[in-house]
Formats: sequence, structure tokens, C-alpha cells
Amino acid sequence: MTTQSFVNEIKNFYNTSQARTELEDLLQSHRLYTKNDEVIDFIRTLSGRDEDSFTIRETGKFLSDLINELKLKYEIKD
Repeated sequence: MTTQSFVNEIKNFYNTSQARTELEDLLQSHRLYTKNDEVIDFIRTLSGRDEDSFTIRETGKFLSDLINELKLKYEIKD
């Protein structure tokens, strides 16, 4: 990995708007089109501060795991 690609990867990781886009894509893939703002508000309420890329991505991972587990448990097809 070159130094420049490493720097770009780090910038992408800390980019809040990129993390928000990833969360929006996740929610849309599970047909939760209107939940993006609610999730961001939940993050703000829970953490007591503005969202950052880390909290958005960690919340997205949690939601993805939860949704997938529910789909498996209740045999929900996409």
C-alpha cells in the first residue's frame, strides 16, 4: 500500500459525511428509508454530542448485525 493510498484511507475513515452515506445505504438496503435521521438523533441523544464517523459506523455495524440476526431467527427473506 502506498503512502498516498494509506492517507486517503484514513481520511475516508474519519469522514463523517462518508460514514453517514454508508449508514444511509445500509438502512436503504433493509428498506428502512426514513430511519436515517432517527438513527443520527439517537446517536446524538445517547452520546450527548454530535455524531462522528466512529459512532455512526459502530451504530451501523450494530444495526446490521441485529437486522441480520432477526432475519435469520424469523426466516425473513429479502
